[in-house]
Formats: sequence, C-alpha cells, structure tokens
Amino acid sequence: MKRITGIIVLLTCFLSAVQAQEYRDVVFLKNGSVIKGFYKELYPNDSLRMETIDGGVLVCAFSDVERIAKERTSLYVVNVQEDIDPPIRTWRPKGYRGFLEYGQDTNSKESKIVATGLITVHGYQLNRNLFVGGGFGLQHFEYREKQYVFSMTENTMPVFADVQFSFLRTRIAPFIEGRAGYSVTGLKGLYCNPSAGVNFGITPRMGGYLSLGYSLQEYKENDEKNKLEGLSFHMGLYF
Repeated sequence: MKRITGIIVLLTCFLSAVQAQEYRDVVFLKNGSVIKGFYKELYPNDSLRMETIDGGVLVCAFSDVERIAKERTSLYVVNVQEDIDPPIRTWRPKGYRGFLEYGQDTNSKESKIVATGLITVHGYQLNRNLFVGGGFGLQHFEYREKQYVFSMTENTMPVFADVQFSFLRTRIAPFIEGRAGYSVTGLKGLYCNPSAGVNFGITPRMGGYLSLGYSLQEYKENDEKNKLEGLSFHMGLYF
C-alpha cells in the first residue's frame, strides 16, 4: 500500500512540474493542514520538501501526507526553467515594472525644509533581484531660514535613472535603491536619492513598499551653488 501511495505521489508531482505556469502543488496533511507551493524533494516513505508560495521551505514526514493535488492560480504565476535540475521558478517574472509613490524629505540643520511630492518610475525587471529604469517627480519645497525669519516655496521636477536590488524572493523582501538625475524646473540641479526599504508583495507583480533614505537637491542662487539635503521617506505601490 505504501509503495502504491508513493507511486501516486511521484506521478502527481511529475505532472505538476510539467504543467503550465498557472498551476501549483497543494499538499493536504492528515492533521488538516494545507501547504501550497512547489515540491523541491520527495523521498517516498521518508519526507517531502516544499517551497511555499512566500518563498519559504517546509519539510514534512511522508507518513503525515494524506494526498497531493494541483490547483490553478492567478495569484502566484511563475516562470519555470525545466531544463535545470531542480527547476528554477522565478516568483517575480521578468518584464515591465512600474512604481507610483508619495515622498517627503525633511532637513533641520540650518533651515527647516519640507519637500513633498509624487514620483513615478518605470523600467524592466531583469531577474528576480535586479530592476533598472527611470522616472520623474513633481515636488513642492517649503523652507524657512531660522536666523532671518525667511520663508520660500519652490516647485521642482527631478528626472532620474533608477536601480533597485531586492535581496530576497519572498513576498516581504528588503531592497536597496539608488536614484540619480537632474531637476529641470524650479531648483535646477543635481538630484540624488539613495535609500533602503521593504517590498510587501500581494502578487508577483503587484504590492506596496516603504523606504527610508538620503535626499540631495543642488541648485544655484546668485551664481553660487547650494544644496538641500536631508532624510527622505517614501511609500508607494508597484505593478
């Protein structure tokens, strides 16, 4: 009986591996638990190793498995390279990727500066870790000189290149990002914004994120180069 069960499990896993991208494995345990993802290793009468939908790995005793099935899903579509053993499954597929975010920059050294704005970024996901692209933003600066009771507002539009590297392929993944470019209106000059943050995935292509970093905006005033720099906080959606 155990041998027959083992053959059935192996056949199910094999069929699941060659299915289209819209299928995933579902393991039902005798205690009522359900594991969804993709099998990594299977040892009949010993253990089953599964990669779950959030990128984790679970190992369960083969004797605890009641049955294995497969189900169609649109939430965790993956690209499968079957010519590699074990097959490589990319949880975040290659291709176009876009961002829409709200940001706020602050500085409290010599001036009280607050810059708020909307930023959009578009580009290409080269692999599960690396994204390259470019974007632009609309920012509104308000600052006040403490010594001279002087206040001023200014609008800028930075245009920049963007590179992001994600460290993990899980639904919650830390990343580092670098943006560098030039503001073409208002405070014209070099724009730079390196940051670190966390992605919160809903599907492989959609989710939200938070980031914290350093913001630099250079500009000229009376032929003298000045700069506004401080802490940046951004939150947004990717798709």
